[in-house]
Amino acid sequence: MTSQSIPPGRIQTLTADEEWKLKEVWAHFLTFWGTPVTLPSGPERTATSTSIASKTSKHEEHGVSTRSNESIEANYSHKVIHDSFKDLQPEDIYSNFWNMLRTDSPDNLILRFLRARKWDSDKALAMLAHTLHWRLKESKVEDLLFGGERRGIENGEEGFHLQFKLSKAYFRGYDNEGRPIVIIRPRLHHASDQTEEEVQKYTLLVIEEARLLLKEPVDSCSVLFDLTDFAMSNMDYPPVKFMIGVFEAHYPESLGKLFIHKAPWIFPPIWNIVKNWLDPVVAAKITFTKSAKDLNKFIPMDYIPKSLGGEDEFEMEYIEPKPEEDELMKDAETRDKLKAERKEIITKFIEATVNWIEAGSVEDSKKYLKEKIELGHELSINYSKLDPYIRARSVFDRIGVIDVQKGL
Repeated sequence: MTSQSIPPGRIQTLTADEEWKLKEVWAHFLTFWGTPVTLPSGPERTATSTSIASKTSKHEEHGVSTRSNESIEANYSHKVIHDSFKDLQPEDIYSNFWNMLRTDSPDNLILRFLRARKWDSDKALAMLAHTLHWRLKESKVEDLLFGGERRGIENGEEGFHLQFKLSKAYFRGYDNEGRPIVIIRPRLHHASDQTEEEVQKYTLLVIEEARLLLKEPVDSCSVLFDLTDFAMSNMDYPPVKFMIGVFEAHYPESLGKLFIHKAPWIFPPIWNIVKNWLDPVVAAKITFTKSAKDLNKFIPMDYIPKSLGGEDEFEMEYIEPKPEEDELMKDAETRDKLKAERKEIITKFIEATVNWIEAGSVEDSKKYLKEKIELGHELSINYSKLDPYIRARSVFDRIGVIDVQKGL
């Protein structure tokens, strides 16, 4: 791995204009949650940005609002609530936003969406609102991650369990930029072996588990599609389209590189269909490779599988859940203590964010920004401690690939 510097557009490396855009997004979030905040004058806003004002009750403290739908509608009418939040409930979005975090900082999570929407705060807010609604009401990915493969097994979802037993996807090693690598083996897939819903659940769980591998400043993964022995019988368009759509809509800026390795002669017609589903930004991250020499331009030989001409002799084998591995999830006392600590850190983070937004000088803004960064790191550490008390262990925990506390 190369030494890791912090890329542009992260909380530690923002330009003045980028920082202002982040303040805009936070101001809209905090206003929606019922936290008083006034955005001072700053760099020129986009024409469609709505105004932010301190319209909340004296009784509302920093945190989630308890306002009625009528109050939300009234504030919306006065351009206090951003259009993207009009049909959402503050308490739902508040809890879902903080639950969405793993070891990433709250600021860098939002910055993913700002970078994906080229620093247009309105478009970033719309994307974030859509994602939070999707996570809460449609995909229920928090339940999926925390229940893990064990819950699927207990629910009798044989096709879902089969994905793990076949190890269609697994995590192994890092590319030259220090990004974790997800290896996907389409030759193991046959559409008739499972339902479309089971494939979708597996895809989402793998993505969410991959997020547990990310430790700032590394905030994206690389994906290696190993098309060795791929045949037309392995092609299944709906899961591919689902994966592309989910990545682009709900996991922005999460893909480092994507390698399509050893594509057979039957692949070009398939690619002509698939490439039309890709956003140009995602398409630009795709590289076709045919040999270990090609891969070695991006991945150390140590992490290229021996079957592909590399030096990594690791072979992925599935290990079934063990009866005792989730014992900590029964320890409600410790879980609740860590959750209480988390709530306290979030309260301090929100207070620091309000002070940062309302800062009247560059010096004050820098002071509160530093405080936010430190509190964001505290949240990461808190999640790493909380993780075994709320998330069922996965095969990647069993083989030692996922270690949430490592690197914090």
